[in-house]
Amino acid sequence: MYSRRVQFAIDHFIMDEYFLPMQKIYHLKEEKDSGKSDLNVSIEKSNLCIYDFDNKKKCNFLRGDKKIGMQKSVDHILFENCDDFWRLHLIEMKSSVGYKTWRESIKPKVRTSYFTALAIADFLGIKIADVIAYTTYEEEKFLASDSGANPRAVIPPLGEPARDPVADEWRKDQMFLNIGEEMKIPHKKIHMIRNKATGVLEGELVIA
Repeated sequence: MYSRRVQFAIDHFIMDEYFLPMQKIYHLKEEKDSGKSDLNVSIEKSNLCIYDFDNKKKCNFLRGDKKIGMQKSVDHILFENCDDFWRLHLIEMKSSVGYKTWRESIKPKVRTSYFTALAIADFLGIKIADVIAYTTYEEEKFLASDSGANPRAVIPPLGEPARDPVADEWRKDQMFLNIGEEMKIPHKKIHMIRNKATGVLEGELVIA
């Protein structure tokens, strides 16, 4: 199932039940009353899944300053074994996405989760050579008038290049993270459909 090195780390280094038992299909959920989501994920290759990563114990040496967002994490993480390397999948679940959500919530969560995942990978003895971020959502709330009516909507934080989050990131399926230098990673949008009977947002992700 896993290499001897990975299994040793799971058995001896990392908390019990930190990873889900390996499966080919996962139901990854956001269960907050403010917006419930259920993402059906299919993955063919050997993998490791951390469910509800945002509420798992993690590094306790990171700054607590909310403005920087180092205490925020994505909802779920998948490590995909691609034989010679591992691919990291970072999944954040939202009801809607707008300028503020993108800049102040999603991107900081992806950044912190990326670095935390690298630390976990070191314990597992695996090499992360690729990373993809995902956002599930029902509504886009990037209003066409926002950039004109509210110039602050597209003013970047100090030290970051001027860039329109919609035109340069969201619509181009990419994300730029400030890590002291600029880091570009692929980003995939997953549009969810609301189940009229349950009110839950439902969607699908196939990792081939």
